[in-house]
Amino acid sequence: MFLKILAGIVILVVAIVATGLSGLAFYIWPTSVNDHKLSLTPDVIQRLRSLQSEHKFDPDVASAYPGAMNEVQRLEAQAAVDTTVQTLIIALPARPQRSTVLRVMKLTLANFDSSESEERDQLLVYFDKIMSICGVESSGELLNIWRYGFPYGWFR
Repeated sequence: MFLKILAGIVILVVAIVATGLSGLAFYIWPTSVNDHKLSLTPDVIQRLRSLQSEHKFDPDVASAYPGAMNEVQRLEAQAAVDTTVQTLIIALPARPQRSTVLRVMKLTLANFDSSESEERDQLLVYFDKIMSICGVESSGELLNIWRYGFPYGWFR
């Protein structure tokens, strides 16, 4: 009996590691867990518009980000953030939910093609700003799953 339990645990751990390493965990990771209504005010929409109008992916001393490698990469990364913000400006009034924010961010993350780790990290800095503006306290490990393949926040 003990060996069957141990074998089951080993199989589960191997499945979790394989799911994380393959990237499958990101695609099956739910965005609706702990969903709740957000307080959507005109100030929230204005702050999102303000973030959207910023010039993004330039060097940032606060996050030790050196800036995009070239202007094409910078523009592509900025477009990803700006499109996310624009989608939220449209979607949140109809459905002001935490899951709306996470679902829109998940779509962007799934299509973000930069192989540069600096751009990937900086994208998450902008997504943290978006979540803060919208009143979303946590991504429910979605951002860790996308970036690292595992919900590292669970192990703190």
